This record gives sequence, C-alpha cells and structure tokens, in this order.
Amino acid sequence: SFGVIADIQYADAEDGYDFGGYRRRYYRQSLNLLQDAVKAWATERPPLAFVLQLGDSIDGLNACRGEAESALEQVLAVLGRLPVPVHHAWGNHEFYNFSRAHLVHSGLNSCPTGAMASLPAGDCQAYHFSPAARFRVVVLDAYDLSILGRELDSPRYRESLRLLQEKNPNDNLNSPTGLKEPQFVEFNGGFSQAQLDWFNEVLKFSDENQEKVVVMGHLPIHPDASDRVCLAWNYEDALSVIHSHECVVCFLAGHLHDGGYCLDSHGVHHLTLEGVIETPPESNAFGTIYVYEHKMILKGRGRISDRIMHF
Repeated sequence: SFGVIADIQYADAEDGYDFGGYRRRYYRQSLNLLQDAVKAWATERPPLAFVLQLGDSIDGLNACRGEAESALEQVLAVLGRLPVPVHHAWGNHEFYNFSRAHLVHSGLNSCPTGAMASLPAGDCQAYHFSPAARFRVVVLDAYDLSILGRELDSPRYRESLRLLQEKNPNDNLNSPTGLKEPQFVEFNGGFSQAQLDWFNEVLKFSDENQEKVVVMGHLPIHPDASDRVCLAWNYEDALSVIHSHECVVCFLAGHLHDGGYCLDSHGVHHLTLEGVIETPPESNAFGTIYVYEHKMILKGRGRISDRIMHF
C-alpha cells in the first residue's frame, strides 16, 4: 500500500482565491491537512511502503514574500515524520519558487541514490523504482519542456519558449483564450523526446518482466481525467508510449484541483487527485492505495472518493 496527495500549496498566508478570483484557497490550513494525512498514514497496518506527493508542495505566493525556503522546510518536516520514503513530482509552483538547479539539491529531489545510471539525459527529473516484486513506479518530469525554472539562456528554455509561442499567440502566455490546443499555457509543461525514449525503454523492460507499472507526474495526460487546459503539452506522446506496452495500469496526477478520473481505451486508469489547497479545513484530500494482484483499491479521505481499479 502507498499514500497519495497532491497540490498542498502551503503558504503562511491568509486564505485567498485562484487566478479567476472565484475559488477559495486555504494556504495556511493546507499544512494542518497534511499533518492529518501523515498521522493517518502512520497508523496504517501493515505499514505503507511509500508516499507519492504529486507536486505543488508549496504555493507560488512564497516567492514574492521571500518565504520559499521556510515554507518548503515546514512541508518537508511534516512529511519527514513518516518512516517511509516520499517520492516527489515537481509542479509549476515548485518552479515559481525555485530554479531547477536549486531543486536538484533540495529535499524535493527524491531520486534514489544509485539510480543515476538509468536516468534520462540532461537534468530531467524522471526515475523509476520497484517497491515489490513485479511492481514498478515511474516518476515522470512533466516540466522537462517548460519555460519555468530554467535559465533564460539555456537551450531547453529557448526550445520550450519557441514551442509555447508557436502554439499560443496570446500576449499572456498563461491564457488559453482562443487556442486550438488550450493546454499550451505557461503553467503547464511537457516531456522531451529524450524522456519519452527513456520512458519507452523502462516500459519495455517491465513488459519483458511481467511487471505492473504505476506512473506519476504532476500534469494529467488524458483529457477525460482533466479539463482541456490542465494537461501536459504533448500528452498524446506520453499516452502513445503507454499504449504501446501492456504493463501500465494507472497514471496518477495532480494540478487540476477538482480532480478527475477515467478508464481509457487501453484499460489504463487515469486518476487526478483533488488538491489539498482548495479543501476546506473540516475536510481533507489524500488517499491510500492498496495493491493486489489484479486490482488496486483507493481509500480516499475527504474530497477524494473511494475507487476500485481492476487490471
């Protein structure tokens, strides 16, 4: 079994609203909800094997307040009470606060030591691990292609900006207005070809060894488990890699605070977790997933529904 949580977006700030001004965000309260999740996970018997934190651990507000380091320390201190590893996806709010180079040396770099030989090229933060026989988890870097968190003179920044401007002619690159492909906004990102090639090789290995694979990344990759905006730029490329293999049973994402779910045409479950940041204090948004030979059972708390996922 393992824990799942998304979009904590903690900041030591009064409640606010989303960019549209409609949806309440409980910045300070999110740390309390995380503490409740950690307490609940600590009582699980048998104990959890690990926890997946699906990105946006702290809010972008921290950057302009000069509180990014202290906010991250507080979140990591709470997660550090768990006696099991926590694996972190990097989301847009991580990059509002820190450069990619900084994150590599932070507590959000959860790549297992010794895994370096099997990683994609460059500074891509994708890796995989096997917590049990014939079971593998792949962590994808959904901002490998992105203008967030990168040096302005880097080749990857220039490549990402060129792609974004090609697809989004708006003055405000965070606006999807009028776009044929509305996922091409600045707060999303995508997968480089090098990462997709690496991903393909990992899944090939899992096919050959009859493994079941769970994939996680901050951004959803299926339109039916999201809205039309909150998707990885080249989500179809990631889907086509998954669909060319037999082993993937589930894709876990965050980013869309309302959550979402679909079972796709190839029998892959796409589960987008509701975000802690928009969860009122009397509720919560986390879950525990129990893995069996032919199914996974999600026991959700608060806004996250229970779900049985057969494979």
